[in-house]
Order: sequence, then C-alpha cells, then structure tokens
Amino acid sequence: MGFLLNSFLTGSGGGGGLRPAGSTAYLDFVNAYYYAGGSTQAIASLLGGGFDSGAISGSGMRITPSNGNQPKAIGDWLSDLAAGLAAGCTILFDINSAIDPAGFLMFIGDGANYDVADEAIIASADGFVADYWDLSLSAPIAGSGLHKMAMTLQRDVGGGDYEYAWSNDGAAATTQTVNYLTHLASVDTILFGHDGAGTGNSLDDIYIRSITLYPAKIPADLPALSA
Repeated sequence: MGFLLNSFLTGSGGGGGLRPAGSTAYLDFVNAYYYAGGSTQAIASLLGGGFDSGAISGSGMRITPSNGNQPKAIGDWLSDLAAGLAAGCTILFDINSAIDPAGFLMFIGDGANYDVADEAIIASADGFVADYWDLSLSAPIAGSGLHKMAMTLQRDVGGGDYEYAWSNDGAAATTQTVNYLTHLASVDTILFGHDGAGTGNSLDDIYIRSITLYPAKIPADLPALSA
C-alpha cells in the first residue's frame, strides 16, 4: 500500500535519488540523479553543447549570462524528449530564481539556435510558450525564490487539434489549442536556459533544480504537479 501512495520511485546509481512516479526521464541537479533512456546515467551523457558541469551544485544547475553555461540535450535525454513531443508530453521545471524569472527556459528547434531555426517552440521562464505560428500561451510568473512550472505540449485532443497548457506554482492551468501538431520537420535541437544565439536570452541568475518528463497530462492535473 505504501508503494501505491508514494509519488516517487526509488532510484539507483549516479548520486542516488528518487524518480517521480510515472515519469519518463528525470534530471535532478540538486541530488545528482539523472535518469533517461530507461536507466540512470552520468549527466555528461545527457547534456552537451555549451554545458558546464561546474555550474551544478547542491543548489541545482545555475544558468546566468556571466557563467556561460548553455546546456543542450543529447543522447537518451534528447531521444526521450523528442519521442515525448511526438506523442504529446508534460515537462516540469523546478527552479530557484534570484530575481523575477526571465529568459529562455527551453528552446526546441529544427536548427541549431533561435537565429537559424526555420521553426521552433520556445518556453520562457516568466511564463510564456510560443511557436513561430499561432501558438502564444501566457501565464505570468513573478517574484524571486522557488517556482515550479508544469507545461503540457502537443497533447492530442482529437479532431486534428492539439492542446498546450501551463501551470505555475499550483495555479489553474492556462491552455491553448491549435489545429496542427507542429511545424517542426524534425527536432534537431533542445536547449535549456538559453536560445543558442548568444547570452542575451539566457536565464538571468536561475538555478534549475530539476526537470521531469512525463507522458502528456490533462490541464486539471497540472496544478498538483506544479504546487
């Protein structure tokens, strides 16, 4: 009975840790526990590009323009995210911000960065999800300190429509439905904390404590996730 009531699954390897029940992949920077592709792994096999492992501490993974940490999803983490996007997925960010959250939280594109991608889906730390077409979903976030943001991307709701949803800090989800799955021909690049085009759109002094990938959740489930 205790197992059924527990929202975490015991993990192994890496720094030890717990994986949230029902999750597909989980990067826990605070506890140095990284799970993707069905197993625990070293963080260097899951983040590459301009990733600096020295930016990780007991507070999480710090991203700010001055520290030059610009991580890119690679390996099984990239594969899990790409598969999740194709099927519809929910991504939960747990962050600690020194000031009002600002900057690119996530960039998903068919090119190496914001400047060269033909198509992209972007999420901003201040509560904004958009693509280059009709999607523009806003759920503002303000205030320094701890925040959790749960976003559902590309959930198939039937009839050729796909739902996006965002909940921050336990708030009711804001949603938008579009009549296309995605305009991305392929998911070539997934970046965290920046857009790949320099430091101007980097997160501004934020620790990402963890990132969790789930199968797509309905909007009503997001407040409990982000609380």
